[in-house]
Amino acid sequence: MPPPPPSAPSSAPTTAPIAIWSLVLAILSFFCGWLFTAIPAVICGHVARSKIRKSGGALGGMGIATAGLIVGYIAIAVGVMGIPLLLSMIQSDRERLHRLSIERKEISSEDGKIKVTVSGMWVKMPGLNKGATLQVGYKDKELYLIVLSDAKSDFQNLTLENHHQITRDRMLQKMKNASASEPVSLTIDGHPAMQDELGGTENGTNVVFLHTTVDNGDHFQQILAWTLKSRWQQQNELLREITRTFRSEK
Repeated sequence: MPPPPPSAPSSAPTTAPIAIWSLVLAILSFFCGWLFTAIPAVICGHVARSKIRKSGGALGGMGIATAGLIVGYIAIAVGVMGIPLLLSMIQSDRERLHRLSIERKEISSEDGKIKVTVSGMWVKMPGLNKGATLQVGYKDKELYLIVLSDAKSDFQNLTLENHHQITRDRMLQKMKNASASEPVSLTIDGHPAMQDELGGTENGTNVVFLHTTVDNGDHFQQILAWTLKSRWQQQNELLREITRTFRSEK
């Protein structure tokens, strides 16, 4: 009798792709996404284990699916325990920003003779104008202020009104679609001053300047405070308030 033919070797079970996805998503949850990857990892792990059990041995990867489940549940647990810390950090940051918004501080020029009082959110910004005595800004809100000092000895017989008109005309010439309000007289730091609003397009940006000139005896102090035209209505009172805090020492 001839020997019976050898039986065909059984093929190895195919690893279920969803089991691999479970482990990949679980690992990713520790680096990015957290719940957005950890929860899908757990779901994929349960689905993979169910499919493998029902496949009758055609699908493999039970260990991979189980690992994805375990790592996914750990990621969720770690994330949940970290929520109070995250909330505490957010609350602390909000308190810090609130404190800075109501805090008032004085910023001085390098020689200490020119000063303005601003909120804690403002800082020195030396790149605004290389000829300015003082340069400050609040970049997140697009708020800026500079002080330009001209010695009166360089302008013989020039009045406050004349100096203000000269700088006003110079600024209007630099802007496209320029417009201006009528100058008004006021007192800043106990000294006579002139102030108006100048608007237009400068370097492709629509801006509005609060243009102020103070005659402090020895100098004409030109104070320029500005923001985007779209923010002017909301921020112009703040810029006026900061301008009024201007102080100069001889």
